[in-house]
Amino acid sequence: MRTVLLICFISLAFADEYARIVNYQSRIDEDGAYKSTFETTNGIKASEEGISYPGNVPNTGNYVRSGSYSYEWEGVTYTVNWTADENGFHPVGDHLPDFSHTRQHIGYVSDYE
Repeated sequence: MRTVLLICFISLAFADEYARIVNYQSRIDEDGAYKSTFETTNGIKASEEGISYPGNVPNTGNYVRSGSYSYEWEGVTYTVNWTADENGFHPVGDHLPDFSHTRQHIGYVSDYE
C-alpha cells in the first residue's frame, strides 16, 4: 500500500493536467501473487509485483514486493528500482544516494524484535 501511495505522490509532483493513462494491466493470482503496470502520456511508467506469505498466527505474515517507476523531468529520465519486504523499502537509482552500507551499522528490523 505504501508503494502505491509513493507512486501516486510522485505522479502528483510531476502532474500534467492533460496526462492520461495509456496502458494499465493488473493481475492477481490464486496464490496471492500479483502484478501491475501502468504508463501515462507524460512518460510516467511504473510496475510492481509481489506475493503474500501468510504467518502462522492470524493477521500476521509478510508481503515481498518489487518494482520500478520512472519519470522525465527537465529532459532527464529518472528510474527507481525497488524492493520491499520485512526489512523495509529499498529504492535504488542512479540519482539516489547509496545507503546500502547503513545496514552494517544499524542492523535489520529482525535484530530488534
